[in-house]
Amino acid sequence: MDATAPLLSPLLPVQLFLAAARALGQSSRALELALKRMSSKHAMASVFAGYRPGAHDVFVTCFSKSGTNWTMQMAVQLAHRGAAEFEHIHHLVPWPDAPLFPGVIPLDDPGPRQRAPTGLRAIKTALPAAYVPYSPDARYLCVARDPKEIVVSAYYFVTSTFGLRAHISPEQWLELSLKPTSMISMWPEHMASYWSWRDRPNVLVLMFPEMKRDLAGTVDRVARHLGVTLDADQRAAVIHKCSFAYMKSKQSCFAPPRMPLLTGRARGEMIRSGKTGDLDFITPKLRAQLDEMMLARLRELGSDFPYRELFMANG
Repeated sequence: MDATAPLLSPLLPVQLFLAAARALGQSSRALELALKRMSSKHAMASVFAGYRPGAHDVFVTCFSKSGTNWTMQMAVQLAHRGAAEFEHIHHLVPWPDAPLFPGVIPLDDPGPRQRAPTGLRAIKTALPAAYVPYSPDARYLCVARDPKEIVVSAYYFVTSTFGLRAHISPEQWLELSLKPTSMISMWPEHMASYWSWRDRPNVLVLMFPEMKRDLAGTVDRVARHLGVTLDADQRAAVIHKCSFAYMKSKQSCFAPPRMPLLTGRARGEMIRSGKTGDLDFITPKLRAQLDEMMLARLRELGSDFPYRELFMANG
């Protein structure tokens, strides 16, 4: 992904729209509309239209701000047995969900799998399983993260990416998040869809807290899932390159493009804290509201995802 979005790029209308809204004091409403449009069912249905996965495909299917870059890095480093180097991860990993972003390698480009010694390549998508093509030959990785943590992480990421930190307060972001059409309202459908796939041998659902507690063990689990064998030096290289400290030091390799009409010379920060239990500005009352929102929708979907046990302190 290029460091700066070219002025005459598909991101220009988005920048102009948000810049105008910012000037008019309507940043919160404009961001709500922009996020809603990006997550429309029609847009989702067209992302993988006609694509047939192969044995070389590793779908990284995390919900936004659930450790997506971390999981992509793990898949890419395992595909290259710890030797992958890149200017930006999306020069190796297609992201069909984001056709507006410049510099992302196309889905039909065979280069990444041809250059990987294992013949594997990762594909990023935040879509629910209903919109992702399934094949028993491909592999699928999903990460379950507490949606309350996602709300906090998404606030810092979105407002830094679009230059809105001074224009949208945490309280306004929480108000948006509690709406039935918010970004986080889609989490139950996403999680339930991949949880229903969890018994398929080519699907691995990881828990974000466990990944944090045991990085080496997680690397071993994912390597087995992908059918990748590593010697001791290769394993150590993968673990090192998947550490928070290493990825933080390579921030530009994962960051979104700079949007000059919104952020000037700055770029959004993709890798901020990577902590579990980071609920920052969410009060206990709002935590309870978010929990009930997630639980109610999971019940509607008939999902047995163990939300209380995983993400509610009192179970």
